[in-house]
Amino acid sequence: MTGEFSLVRDFAIIMATAGVTLVLFRRLHQPPILGYLLAGIIVGPFILKGFSVLDTGAIRRLADLGIVLLLFGIGLEFGWQRIRRVGFQVLLIGTVEMLFMLAVGYRLGRALGWNGTEAVFLGAALSISSSAILSKMLRDSGKLHRAEGRLIMGILVVEDFVAVIMLAVLSGTATTGTMDLQHIGLLVGRLIVFTVSALVLGALIAPRLVGFVARYQSGETLLIAGLALCFGVAVMAEQLGLSAAAGAFLIGVVLGDTEHSPKMLEVMGPVRDMFGALFFVSIGMLVDVTALWHFIGPALIVSVVFIAGKVLVNTAATFVAGHDTRTSLRVGTGMPQVASFRWPW
Repeated sequence: MTGEFSLVRDFAIIMATAGVTLVLFRRLHQPPILGYLLAGIIVGPFILKGFSVLDTGAIRRLADLGIVLLLFGIGLEFGWQRIRRVGFQVLLIGTVEMLFMLAVGYRLGRALGWNGTEAVFLGAALSISSSAILSKMLRDSGKLHRAEGRLIMGILVVEDFVAVIMLAVLSGTATTGTMDLQHIGLLVGRLIVFTVSALVLGALIAPRLVGFVARYQSGETLLIAGLALCFGVAVMAEQLGLSAAAGAFLIGVVLGDTEHSPKMLEVMGPVRDMFGALFFVSIGMLVDVTALWHFIGPALIVSVVFIAGKVLVNTAATFVAGHDTRTSLRVGTGMPQVASFRWPW
């Protein structure tokens, strides 16, 4: 089977299966993400061998576009002004949360008999929530622009940027056994320079470019211009060793304050949803349910500790930051969605 036809076959299988599971979960009044994850498990390499996706590498590369588009769209919906209103609060909450979960994860790993390095990696994994899953759930439920939605998205931004530095530290530790402080310092410097440049230069150039393109009153032209900005900044972030999705989010929040953001969101919606579906299906494809029983004990323990820890620390930190009990509880109960975390060895 040729490579091109293989990709078409895989795409057809994914879309057909995702369509069926999506309708099923809609009828059951369940989040669409669960349908996509189930579709991924079905078409993955572990269940139905003859019905599974053949070129998983190509599908995952396409799925990577989904997280970039998803975070760009969230940035468009938020805008920089909304982010600024919760800036210091989310920095405080995110810092307290990550330090607490790092400590809890390390202690849990040691209690399970893991060595020190493995325990540190567990703590790092538990300290990060999934931007992709939480942002889609907030948008689908209509809670994105509520107080808890703005706080959750702000905390996720803090987590994503800290995760870049944390992965660099852990990668060096895993491969050489030591931390390269010079490399970490350069990474932090690039992160600061890129963030400031994306916000300042983006605010000067991107809105003018979008305004110029919008004169043609063409949805297609606006879509292509938006995608060019989204992936252009994402590539710049990736080249600097940072998160492509975080770069897309930054340029999204810059454009979110412009008068053309509603129209851009409208024309980008179908593209974002299609690639977003691919992303969540690809996550489901990684789940090997046949190996579940070998790790069910530790998995349940880690899951319980993760959920309880995230709820507790985010609720408490949000309350200390000055929010009422209801908002604090909603932030706390909204955060336990673990992110994908790639081990560097």
